[in-house]
Amino acid sequence: MTLSRVEQNDPDLDHLYICDCQGVDGFYWPNDSAELSRLGDAIGRNTHLQYLNICSNHADNILVFADLVFADNRTFFEGLKRNASIENLGLMQFDLSGEIRRGIMNEYVVNSNQLKTMMLSRCALGNGGIGVLTSAVTRCPNLETIHLPGCNIDDGMLEEFVSGIRGLNQLEKLDLGGNMFGLAGCEALATLLQDPNFSLHLLTLSANANIDDSCATIIANSLIGNSKLKVLALQSNRSITENGWDAFSTVLCNTSIINATYCSNHTLEMIGNSETLPTNLCSLLERNRNTTKEQVAVKKILRCHSQLEMEPFLEWD
Repeated sequence: MTLSRVEQNDPDLDHLYICDCQGVDGFYWPNDSAELSRLGDAIGRNTHLQYLNICSNHADNILVFADLVFADNRTFFEGLKRNASIENLGLMQFDLSGEIRRGIMNEYVVNSNQLKTMMLSRCALGNGGIGVLTSAVTRCPNLETIHLPGCNIDDGMLEEFVSGIRGLNQLEKLDLGGNMFGLAGCEALATLLQDPNFSLHLLTLSANANIDDSCATIIANSLIGNSKLKVLALQSNRSITENGWDAFSTVLCNTSIINATYCSNHTLEMIGNSETLPTNLCSLLERNRNTTKEQVAVKKILRCHSQLEMEPFLEWD
């Protein structure tokens, strides 16, 4: 059913899941290399597919898929490369090695002008996998979103990845939740957040067991002067204490002198779950949600330097 709809270029089918969930609309799992070749050819001619996800509930089936790709002799990937409509690619529970790694990353992802979103969930990126991924995504000129949750990314892997994506100034969303990096990884991320040419609006660092107060302070200090990041997901990092949250409060409202308050961060609007954050930090984040940043700055000055005569600053047009 799904294969026929792909071949017929069904305009109502924009999601394709190559997945071992039989009988579900939009899901298809090839039984042999001939079916995989047929699918690849159909994808190459299809103009309505926007989302392609390759996943499996069983690790053994990923190995079976790898064998099919190998037997397919590149027809599947040639079809992927011909497709001009798919903007979102998702891979789940893949070990990015062998034929799959070379095919999907080096042959399809590289220089894919239409690809805007990439998700690799619970994929193994060791043994050179992070390098292959980094090399591929850096040559996608329109990539806006990268999700890498639960991929066991450690400090060294993240440093390599950050070094590679530094030129992706169009990247708006980066999800690194559920990984293994700590201080060195956060220091690498801080260099991106300090880069005025980097356009990141959302950064997810949730559920990373190695992120503690030192990491939080590094990330917080990197947001001094950052006027683009609006959402920083830090929930479920249990090693962050009040000291770590205080670093963010200081960056959002530095009360040392008036100019420091004026130059504080007025852009960051969310940091994880507000129910677990200090009340003062929640108040500052809420104040930053005002779209008129000049008003945000003046209100912070009024709150922290009440001895000043601020009436002239409050006469808005």
